[in-house]
Amino acid sequence: MKTAVRLNRRVTAGITLLGCVSGGFASAEDLGPIQIVAPVENSDSPFQLGDVPQGEFTGVYDVIEREELQQQGASLAEIVAQSAGVQFKQSGGVGSFSTVSLRGSTAEQVNVYLDGVLLNEAAGGGVNLSHIELMQADRVEVYRGAVPAQLGNSAIGGAVNITSNRATARPSTRLLAGFGSFGSTKFSASYAGPVALIDERLLDQQRLVASFTHRKSDNNFGFINDNGTELNSDDDTEQKRNNAAVESTSGFLKAGFAIDANSRFEQALQIDRHIQGVADWRNSEQGNAALETDSMQWRAAFTRQGGPGVWGAKWGMHYGLKEELFDDRRGSVGLGLQRTVSDTRVLGGSGYLEKVEEGRSLSLSVKGRYETLDTQNLLRSNTLTTAQRTRADVNLQWNRFYAGGDSLLSVGFFGFVVNDEYDNADTTVDRDRYSTQSLLPKIGVNHNLGSMAGGTAKLIGNASLQKRVPSFFELFGSQGFFEGNPALSTETSRNVDVGVEWMSDASASLDTTIQLVWFYHRKEDLISRVYDARGVGRSENISAAIGSGLEFNSVTGFGNGFEIDTSLTLQDSENRSQIRGFRGKQLPGEAAIDGALSLRWKNPRWKIEYSFRLNEDRYYDSANLLRAADQKIHSASLDRYFRHWRLSFELNNIGNHNYEDFNGYPKPGRSGFVSVTYQP
Repeated sequence: MKTAVRLNRRVTAGITLLGCVSGGFASAEDLGPIQIVAPVENSDSPFQLGDVPQGEFTGVYDVIEREELQQQGASLAEIVAQSAGVQFKQSGGVGSFSTVSLRGSTAEQVNVYLDGVLLNEAAGGGVNLSHIELMQADRVEVYRGAVPAQLGNSAIGGAVNITSNRATARPSTRLLAGFGSFGSTKFSASYAGPVALIDERLLDQQRLVASFTHRKSDNNFGFINDNGTELNSDDDTEQKRNNAAVESTSGFLKAGFAIDANSRFEQALQIDRHIQGVADWRNSEQGNAALETDSMQWRAAFTRQGGPGVWGAKWGMHYGLKEELFDDRRGSVGLGLQRTVSDTRVLGGSGYLEKVEEGRSLSLSVKGRYETLDTQNLLRSNTLTTAQRTRADVNLQWNRFYAGGDSLLSVGFFGFVVNDEYDNADTTVDRDRYSTQSLLPKIGVNHNLGSMAGGTAKLIGNASLQKRVPSFFELFGSQGFFEGNPALSTETSRNVDVGVEWMSDASASLDTTIQLVWFYHRKEDLISRVYDARGVGRSENISAAIGSGLEFNSVTGFGNGFEIDTSLTLQDSENRSQIRGFRGKQLPGEAAIDGALSLRWKNPRWKIEYSFRLNEDRYYDSANLLRAADQKIHSASLDRYFRHWRLSFELNNIGNHNYEDFNGYPKPGRSGFVSVTYQP
């Protein structure tokens, strides 16, 4: 895991602003303490205008590179959760529903982006990261607390920004085949590089990225079923998990070309099909509930390169379609007989303007979205619910460098306007229209503290006001083991973090980076999931909640291929609800102690890694009566590199524990996976 401080180690001549890149090619012009990156053929820099220049971002972040994403037995959520301040939840086995939370937030409070397009839908439910194929991702950035201006939306918890593979002038082909426990198989193929789709005399620098992935798992792992009586072991039985199979197929195609020396056009098409069995908490053999999801997203972007004192611009457009069929005709999951069809459509546009001058920069992001949701239970009449949301977002940010680049001040604001319309067949719901607007300030600072203890240190600090409008799912989403609450209101959060980053000198024997951050947030009208005795969740507004904690990240390289990567989060979340049974309790779902440790050794032929994950002091319910088991997970992997081949072995959860992120929904115990990657 490469932390922010490790990336900043490469910045040796003041603060670097990576600006306006078209087509993924770059070189540098020096402007005092600021460095502007302009397009040049044959460079392999993946940076593009609209990406987040880490040198001008004051917040706390981690970057996960492509190699770390190529794990067959792990979900994207599990890999992201190796960062401090990040926790993940998974409903079952390989490929099952998985989400992440940042600093005690809910999954709905975390914005997830793919190539700058927000994946969070008005329909809600949190972004299911198991739908994102690792083969398609080039890198993942995790922003905790403060959100970069380039992403353009307010987010209470933070953001996860996924960048798909980008083509350069050099072609790259990858093939992956793997298999493992519980009938798991995976096949992926990808290509990225130059291509002549149209006469090169008409279109220059034509690039193509294409990938295909198919994976499946029976997920028939063994576990101990306590039949809902945790304190009575007499009725415990050893069983195989029923109706938990997952199968998915995904295709991705992206093509682009240079219009002139400063302009580039690119578009992408992504298609996914995901079929998942939905096991019930009783593990009934008769249960056959299933969720089928078909989705498509098209996006296009035009980028116009700027220069010193000249505005650069990026204009984008996207359209998404998702069709879901939840089939539970036996009523095994908890909300009665259902065969629910949901149709979600999203049409959006965006504009990003950036001007970089000596010692300062100014950026403006504008986004608009129109979303519709139609849902109906086909087993009942008069159950059609339709919802529409129109939303506009604006983000203005001004950055100023002082003291020769040693200090950075970032000031800006998020603004949004939301208008909803509902048409619900349930006559007991009297809410058919909702509108809100907000202007939310933010400020951040970075200051170089100079030499300290054989290295250099930097002070970081951020403060912001964030809001989130409840999703359609939270308002009306009666599906599976969740039901809606149309009385919800918008939630608000005041976020503050202060931290220190320390980097050892380049001449030191150990290449060490350390990051220590304190964070605090106060949330009003917090939307929290409350579960009943059946395990069915319903979203409720809590009067207030306060959270605070410490995040620790450390990466040490020994120069001989050995590296230690450590992250630890200690957080306290207090429910300030007016309900006596909830007030003063810990918010459900988030552990007070969460950490990860990785030990790895690598040379040109071998890579050996051991990892340990800790998750302690967590409750399923708001009254803190249902305590989740503490999680201590040991895993190991071995990679053998050949000239064009990579052979990988993974052994996960060596202790063979069936932990539960959701009450009554165990995850697999010990599992093993083998994969072969070919990359000429």
